[in-house]
Amino acid sequence: MKYFGNSIFNFSILSIHRGVLLFVATVFLMIIGTGYSSENFTVLEHNKVIDQSGFIHLFGQIRNISNETQKTVTAHANFYDKGGHNIGNASGITSLRSLNIGEVSPFEIVFLDKNQTNQFFNYTLNFTSEIGDNKPDNLVITSLKSRPDIFGYYYVSGRISNMGNDTATNVLAIASFFDNNSRMIGLSSAIAEPSNMTSHSISSFTVVMDDKIQSSKIKNFSLLIDSDQYTSR
Repeated sequence: MKYFGNSIFNFSILSIHRGVLLFVATVFLMIIGTGYSSENFTVLEHNKVIDQSGFIHLFGQIRNISNETQKTVTAHANFYDKGGHNIGNASGITSLRSLNIGEVSPFEIVFLDKNQTNQFFNYTLNFTSEIGDNKPDNLVITSLKSRPDIFGYYYVSGRISNMGNDTATNVLAIASFFDNNSRMIGLSSAIAEPSNMTSHSISSFTVVMDDKIQSSKIKNFSLLIDSDQYTSR
């Protein structure tokens, strides 16, 4: 489950079905071929941001609506100009290594061709995944705080407890950041210290939002903890 900051978010849910095209403003989601598993996910929200270096970032969140755990979930984007011409593509793996049934994960896609940034008009999204194994939610966030600093960075830090009977390896803290309109404007993660947590041990983490343009707009955030064996409550 996801731990939220100071606000509860109400996102519009877009259901994606095979062969159905949904338009949202100038942004649309499209299913485009064999092997794509977009029917396994609902897009909760998505947003475009241009960072301080001029790169386009697509941020969003998806929910696993299938009847099986999905792993290696990858978001794919195609980018278009006003004339509908393809100006490039990019992809990114969701932040959670696997999504249990009903679970939500953020994702980020970065379009690295800055020469095309001014030509950008809209994009399509689709998703691929594989069937995975369920992860118990045995990682518990026991403390949490956030703050901006004088240099324009935004920090989220806290502590995690492993309530499972097994060691949790490669423990990762994942923070999603939102503006005052509940639009996702950033995504950052950090390895916990220590990164391997034995049963009933505690780790700490600090996640940094280092895009100064967007960090000044942060109103709220949400936090997930993931590992090879467990996810967060």
